[in-house]
Amino acid sequence: MKLLIDTEGFLVPAAKSAEYDIEWQPGDWQRVCRHGDALAYFQESVVDVLAQHPGHQPVLAMGDRTTYRAGIFPAYKANRKKETKVAGWPALVASVEQLALSSGWEIARLPNVEADDVLGILAGPNDVIVSIDKDLLTVPGQHYRGGAMVNQSLHDANLAFFSQALIGDRSDHYPGCPGVGEKGAEKLLAGLKSEVEMWAAVVGAYQKAGLTPQAALVQARCARILRAGEYDHDRQQPILWQPPVI
Repeated sequence: MKLLIDTEGFLVPAAKSAEYDIEWQPGDWQRVCRHGDALAYFQESVVDVLAQHPGHQPVLAMGDRTTYRAGIFPAYKANRKKETKVAGWPALVASVEQLALSSGWEIARLPNVEADDVLGILAGPNDVIVSIDKDLLTVPGQHYRGGAMVNQSLHDANLAFFSQALIGDRSDHYPGCPGVGEKGAEKLLAGLKSEVEMWAAVVGAYQKAGLTPQAALVQARCARILRAGEYDHDRQQPILWQPPVI
C-alpha cells in the first residue's frame, strides 16, 4: 500500500512559511527563504500524515520540467511565468530528495507529466492520494484531504472531470467553455450516469458557444489528470484521453 503525496502541495506552503524580508540598508529590501526551516516544516507535515496511515509506503510525487499539455494548448500555465518563485527552488527540491533518501521514502517522477499525473498514474485500489488540490478528485480512489478521508467513486471522479472540462481552470490558464461556471456545469451534468452522456453534454455546451467538438477535446485533455493505464512507460509519454463514442 502506497501513500502518494503531492510534494509541491506540501513544499510550497513550507517554503512560504520560511520566507523573510530583510532590509540590508535603509530602503533596500530583499525576500529570502531559509531552506533549513522550509525543509523542517515539510518534514513535519509529511510525518504527521504518515502517522495517520501506518503500514503505507510514502511516495513523494514530483513533476517534470515539461508538460505535454503545453503541446496541446500552448497557453497552458503561461500565466505562471510571471509568478514570483520560491528563492532557490531547485536547490530546495534537491534537499527534499535527499531527505526522502535518508528517510526511506520513495521519489516518483515521470517524463513529460506533472506531479498530479504521477499521483493518478500510480494510484492503485489500496493506495491513498494525499493532496488538497481539487483536480485530484477527478481520479477515483482513496484521498486524504485536509485531515479527512474521501473515497471518490468512479462516477464522481468522471463527473468532476467533465465538470472541469466545462469550467476550465484560471490558475492553470485554460478557459473551458465560455459562459459556463460551476453552477452551469452542475446543471448540465445533473442526473447523467454514463461517460457517453456526460461527454455529449460537454460537446453540446461547446457547440452552443460556437466552438467545435475538437475545442472541447483540447480543454478536456488539459483537465484530465492521468489515471492508471494512461501512461506509456516504454515511450515515456502520456496516453491522451479519448472521448467515448457518442
